Amino acid sequence: MSEEQTNQDKKKGKLYIVSTPIGNFDDITLRALKVLKASDIVICEEPKIGARILHKYNLKQKMELLNEQNEFKKTIELIKMLEAGTNLALISDCGTPVFADPGLMLVRSALAKHIDIVVVPGATSIMTALVRSGFDLSQFLYAGFLSRDKQERILQLKRLKNEAKTVVLLETPYRLIPLLEAASQVMPFRKAYLGCNLTMPYETHHYGTFSELYEKMKKERFKGEFVVCFEGASLEEVVKGKDDESQISEKLPQAKRLIKRSEMQGAGDRNKTYQKSRSSKFPPKSRDNKKRPLKKKIEIKKK
Repeated sequence: MSEEQTNQDKKKGKLYIVSTPIGNFDDITLRALKVLKASDIVICEEPKIGARILHKYNLKQKMELLNEQNEFKKTIELIKMLEAGTNLALISDCGTPVFADPGLMLVRSALAKHIDIVVVPGATSIMTALVRSGFDLSQFLYAGFLSRDKQERILQLKRLKNEAKTVVLLETPYRLIPLLEAASQVMPFRKAYLGCNLTMPYETHHYGTFSELYEKMKKERFKGEFVVCFEGASLEEVVKGKDDESQISEKLPQAKRLIKRSEMQGAGDRNKTYQKSRSSKFPPKSRDNKKRPLKKKIEIKKK
């Protein structure tokens, strides 16, 4: 590497990915506070929440917004800032940034531009729930957020039903009941754990089968932050599940099979795949494809 290139790299700023508390403000780390104070700009998703976090820790940094609406344009602007020597700190509304929030495009762009990225870890609802669940943690699967569509959510849970590892799910605060209802239909007797408002003084913990949890929470009408963990399938269930899955796949139409293959790739990838499956209803045009529909029309006219 030449001396000129070395000097250019030194001038570049750093991108800090800083975890914030998942509920309890006392869970901020000393390192996180130190990094935020030293950063030139703090990047957040929601202005009110970002301002509240900075105000809570007496931070006066300037804020920039990065969300789903402006992610592409803003990423270009932020990369230019980093290349000019500005130090940026990306935070989430709660927990670890990028994990289920905008920011992946920024991270990938920074990597492509050889910009230094520093991750500052902190509180995480996933590990908090898994440790509290009491289930086997030698291996576990993070399945993220399930689909909002009822039928697709059922398909996803049927797939997860055959998973041998402990599974952890996240969901928005207002969709607890639909999730438990679907899970109670797919695997009513599977042992599960529900952690609500974790790290807060009023956190609650609920154990039972999915059927029991559904009946319990349906009466309480709980609305708040939560994480769901459930035990993995037994060897017998895994073997039986594979046979059932192959039979179901044969009966499902092509669009549903595309959803099944993509459902474990994360919410973003799943939606992209589903959109592609809908938009590519017809095969690409070729000589063979042009002849087939024409032939059908001729036959219909003869009848």
